[in-house]
Amino acid sequence: MHKSSWTLFLALVVVAVLVAGCTSPLSNNTSPTPSTATSQASEQHDAFLSQFVSSLYGEFRNSTSLVSWDVKWRNNTTVNVQLQYNLTAATSIHDNQTIIRFETIDDATNYVHSLNTSGYVLTTNVTSLQAKAYQLVARHPPTVYQQYTKIAISNPAYSTITQIDNIVTLESLSTGRT
Repeated sequence: MHKSSWTLFLALVVVAVLVAGCTSPLSNNTSPTPSTATSQASEQHDAFLSQFVSSLYGEFRNSTSLVSWDVKWRNNTTVNVQLQYNLTAATSIHDNQTIIRFETIDDATNYVHSLNTSGYVLTTNVTSLQAKAYQLVARHPPTVYQQYTKIAISNPAYSTITQIDNIVTLESLSTGRT
C-alpha cells in the first residue's frame, strides 16, 4: 500500500476509535488508548481537526513514553487534550492542550495577536510534534508557524501558544513524579 494511503487509513482508524469513545485500562505493558468524552449523536466535530488530533496522538505515541491520552470536545472546532508521558523513569510530563481550528489563517493570526504574550518568546522555525501532525493531515507543510513560549523556572512549567496555519494550540506543561 502506498505510504500516504497507509497514513490516511491509519488516521481514519484512529479517528473511528476516538469517535466511538473506546477506552482501555493502561498497564505497564500496553500503549495508552485514546479516549473521548461522550458526545451527543447530533454533535458534529470538524473532520480536519479530528484527523489532526488523531495524527497528534500518533506523533506523541511514536516520540514519547505516552502514559495517558484523554480527548474532550468543547464544541465542533475546539478540543481539549490532556496527556501524560514519561520524561525519565522518575519524572513525568503533564500536558494540557486546547486546540482550536479557525475558519481562516487570518482568523487564527488575529486570535493569537489578541492574546497576552508578555513574557513569552516568539519562535517561527521550530519543528514540533503539532507541526508534524499537521503536515501529515494537510499533506503539505504549514504556511504559518509561530510559537510563543514561556518558561517558569521556580515551579518548573512551560506554556506555549502555537499557530499552525488555521489551528491554534494553547498548551501548558508541568512536571511530576512517576
